[in-house]
Amino acid sequence: MSRRIVVVEDHPTVREGLCLVLEREGYAVVGRAGTAEEGHAAIVGSDPDLALIDVQLPDGSGIELTRRLLRRDNRLGVLLYTGSDDGDLLEHALESGARGCTHKASAPETTLKAVRAVAAGGTFIDPSIRERLMLRATPPQRVLTVREREVLSRLAEGQSIDDIAAELVLSVETIRTHVRNAMGKLSTRTRAHAIVVALRRGELEL
Repeated sequence: MSRRIVVVEDHPTVREGLCLVLEREGYAVVGRAGTAEEGHAAIVGSDPDLALIDVQLPDGSGIELTRRLLRRDNRLGVLLYTGSDDGDLLEHALESGARGCTHKASAPETTLKAVRAVAAGGTFIDPSIRERLMLRATPPQRVLTVREREVLSRLAEGQSIDDIAAELVLSVETIRTHVRNAMGKLSTRTRAHAIVVALRRGELEL
């Protein structure tokens, strides 16, 4: 599992608290920053496995920083961190290529669960964010199969492809096929974005 992480958060107390929690969990915090430019420099300079990035930074957007970083190296796992409940902003954040998003008001264990999921190559959408997106759902426009909806729901909760395959007694390739099919039907490029679109369309339930 990936263990090297950079934390980009503009509030020093929050940033140091996050770093402390992550270090206690066994992660190596190889960089910390309070602005988008400092964050970019820290990430490029330390080559971490994942980055925890605040959506709203003093000198720019964590969403744009995510896009910039992923254009450079799409293997980087990005987890966005936000205090906003704005549905448009949350959707925009998860269209960026980030593998997940967690809310500042959530319990620390939720953030750790999100970090673990992204570190393992998976996705994670904070339950409070899922609920917020579902409130914006249009009347159901279902194009996904029951199995595709089940797989996306489990991905949103941070389960890995391997874990889903084991629980559903299916092959890993079958699960990947369900994910690819769902992404194609929803016209999305990433798993996280597929989950967001499925929530907005009323395909998924909490």
